[in-house]
Amino acid sequence: MATHAHTVPVSTESPSTSPTQLPVFKGDISPAVQDEICKFSRFVTERGAFARSTGSSLVLTEVVVFPREKDGKAQARITYETTVHDDMLNIGGNMHGGCAIYMIDICSSIALAVLGMSTRKPWNFVSQAINTTFHAPVALGTKIEVVNTTLSFGSRTVSAITEIWDVTNGRLCVSGVHNKMTPSAPKPKL
Repeated sequence: MATHAHTVPVSTESPSTSPTQLPVFKGDISPAVQDEICKFSRFVTERGAFARSTGSSLVLTEVVVFPREKDGKAQARITYETTVHDDMLNIGGNMHGGCAIYMIDICSSIALAVLGMSTRKPWNFVSQAINTTFHAPVALGTKIEVVNTTLSFGSRTVSAITEIWDVTNGRLCVSGVHNKMTPSAPKPKL
């Protein structure tokens, strides 16, 4: 184990998740839906070969479903935590922008699925656009929180905002808005 300039312990290995750690659930989420959310989160973050070490290092810590103050519409907020490891870095030694966008993509998609599951609405959407702003670099060994909040949930388009926070140094590092849409029906082949 090495030490970062801010005296953060640094490991060159991908952190492992704690499968026994359950997130804190708040709001009107039935036990059956809570179980479905946990299974879906594990499925999305641990499947496939692309960015597996990043996805599997994300630990779901909080799931909240709440009425938005301005209009009373149901919204969802989910939070993941991880520590930046070697597989997440660019050549400058900071978290790669593509890694940040990958986390925005999967974590905001899960937040939208949580809202769909909780309100019993369809939640099978495909990405349309992810607009991202990079505010500050994130160094190796930094503990981060990925906070995802739904913005809108229509029948054809949905959106969520993600903020990636440097917990170690108390600053916002990346933000992104993810817009998704209902997939087109497959066209029959003649």
